Amino acid sequence: MFELVRTGERVTGLASGIDRAHLERLQRGEPTPDRELDLHGLTVAESREDVGFELDDAWHEGERCVRVITGRGGHSPLGPVLRDAVVGWLQEPPIGDLVMAFASAPSPLGGAGAILVLLRRRRA
Repeated sequence: MFELVRTGERVTGLASGIDRAHLERLQRGEPTPDRELDLHGLTVAESREDVGFELDDAWHEGERCVRVITGRGGHSPLGPVLRDAVVGWLQEPPIGDLVMAFASAPSPLGGAGAILVLLRRRRA
């Protein structure tokens, strides 16, 4: 279960039982993303597959933070379809099981057109 907050174009999500300090650091761009996934030009179906694969791979590699570039939906007649879809996927199993928190990136890292995802630590 996630606590989701939307403020204009910006969004944050925090998994139940996770300290809010993790979310606050993420909103500042900490930790630095270990990898980046750019979804520009992909369909929703392609994006879901890529997000699932990349987050699972990052988790298995012990990476903690992934920047997912969704764009702001400015060129889409339907608005920010990918951003809204990614926010939904980040809260649902199996992807959501890997996620501690997520937040719209700070401006230098893409602002509302990117989401920083903080992954849970992989247990040995």
